[in-house]
Amino acid sequence: MNATARLVRAEVRKLFTTRAVPVSAAIAVVLAVASVLIDAAVAGKSGTPALGTTAETYKMLKIGPVALVVMLVIGILAAGGEFRHRTIVPALLATPHRTRLFVVKVAVIAAFGAIFGAVIFGLGLGTVAGTLAAHGMHHLPAQTGRMYLGTVIASACFGMIGVALGALTRNTVGAIVAAIAWAIFVEQIILQIVVPSLDKWLPVTASIGLTNPPSSSVLTPTTAGLVLAGYAVALLLFASRTTIRRDLG
Repeated sequence: MNATARLVRAEVRKLFTTRAVPVSAAIAVVLAVASVLIDAAVAGKSGTPALGTTAETYKMLKIGPVALVVMLVIGILAAGGEFRHRTIVPALLATPHRTRLFVVKVAVIAAFGAIFGAVIFGLGLGTVAGTLAAHGMHHLPAQTGRMYLGTVIASACFGMIGVALGALTRNTVGAIVAAIAWAIFVEQIILQIVVPSLDKWLPVTASIGLTNPPSSSVLTPTTAGLVLAGYAVALLLFASRTTIRRDLG
């Protein structure tokens, strides 16, 4: 087994021996299924679209953000936790090539993010299909497959962004709080008001172009994917330079 294969195996082992993954996965499953059931329960009430309409089914299929938030947190914990718990030290002693170690970690998290996004959206989609079938409806909107693929891509990107933030800050709690503050307050409230023309080019809104049904207020799926991947690559390049050059003290 070559050095890269050993690193991949070690990263996968570390990922699945922490409580973060099973706990986060369980929360994501509950949220994905519950959100569908809640949307179905209130469909047709208080002016909301009726169950089975295209608008309501698209609303039920907005499962992507659940996977994205979880992957962002997992990415932060995977990188930032290495410094917090000092597991980065034995890792570098075994393989004193920081660039290779960082690239492998990013690749593992990206692959896991894609699989995680596929599973979570798949569970939500199954719940949607089952709910509609229980009411004698067996049709899904045309953009369902595109939303599925968009969630897979966005989940991988958010996992990589999480790794970059964790490596840059070396502080898991601080990075998670900062990421949530950015997403909710800075991007979705402040910048949306101050510079609305810039809003759709920012990471969170770009992800909406991938995970939500088509809308003139967000980027097209292709553009959104390129923008989100660009943010991930830029942050990873910056994080890799600082992580490689900084000492471990």
